[in-house]
Amino acid sequence: MQLSRWGVMATYKDWGERRVRREPVAVACMLLGLTLAAHAAGMKDVSADGFGAEVVRLRGLVAGCATATAGCSADAVGDDVRVGDVERGGFEEHWDWLRGALKDAKTAKAEERARLMRESGARLQEMARENGGASEGGFAQARAAANAVLAQPQFQGAVGLTWWDRAKMKLVEWVQRLFEGAIYVGTAAPWLGTLLEWLCFVGAGAGLLFFLLRNVARQRLRVALGGERVQASAWESEADDWAKAAAEHAEAGEWREAVHCLYWAAIVLLESRRAWRHNPTRTPREYVRLLKPGSGQREGLRKLTQIFERVWYGLRDADAGEYAEARALYERLAGSGGEGGSGAGEPVAVGGVA
Repeated sequence: MQLSRWGVMATYKDWGERRVRREPVAVACMLLGLTLAAHAAGMKDVSADGFGAEVVRLRGLVAGCATATAGCSADAVGDDVRVGDVERGGFEEHWDWLRGALKDAKTAKAEERARLMRESGARLQEMARENGGASEGGFAQARAAANAVLAQPQFQGAVGLTWWDRAKMKLVEWVQRLFEGAIYVGTAAPWLGTLLEWLCFVGAGAGLLFFLLRNVARQRLRVALGGERVQASAWESEADDWAKAAAEHAEAGEWREAVHCLYWAAIVLLESRRAWRHNPTRTPREYVRLLKPGSGQREGLRKLTQIFERVWYGLRDADAGEYAEARALYERLAGSGGEGGSGAGEPVAVGGVA
């Protein structure tokens, strides 16, 4: 019987899985052997006196690290040591704890570095006491050797913490305290998390609604600008209505009302030409100031405003002469076109009678 390529691969896979299940002890022994071999690769055999000298050297290294961060070199610890035969009362000492302490001390603050080195020095001193080979003279020699190592050029480039480093550390500590405070507040008030979630949802919804309303308003503005001709026609029609009303009052001899209607015919006419934005709270003289200085429209509206104020606000009777003068000024404004406008740039509403 012939097997395909995939069938052969599946057969080997099943055989391998069954073999691993049948031989768990062998696999465990293999892993243990690899671990021991890895440890043995970095292991150094020393005598009892050599171990004491090694402890004294490491105490000097710890003292140097406590003095300056340049001495906090984990690589200077060296290999782990084996004293004698382990099966006959010897022992092994692994310096992983010391390497970790030196690495942490290199980036720690001065107080934290001093604490780490104090604890490491106490542990090394206990080892020296148990080994019986640590004398004060030996420690002094080791310290002198450590100072000589620190005096080498590769250790002279390192500098202490600068003001910028301290500022960054303070900033990180402040952010950490801020988050820790938030955690405590969340523990004391469990409802705060739900409130923040709802606030985020409501804020996102409000922002989306604002965006949609803004787009709708822009579309309405475009539509309004697109119908500018229709609006201008409506404004001009209302101006004509005011002018016709003025003529009717003039035929009846009501000169005061006729001047009033002519004035508002001129105002509506100028609004239709976008001379200003509609605002019914303006006074007659404010309308004059909105026109371009020195223009014919401003001069004509100023004279018409003077006649209107004398007749309407002065509570005096008008005559045919004043009406004729006002009519001439209105006709001049109507025939001046769009010259002299302020260019407000927005469509104006129709109306605004005082």
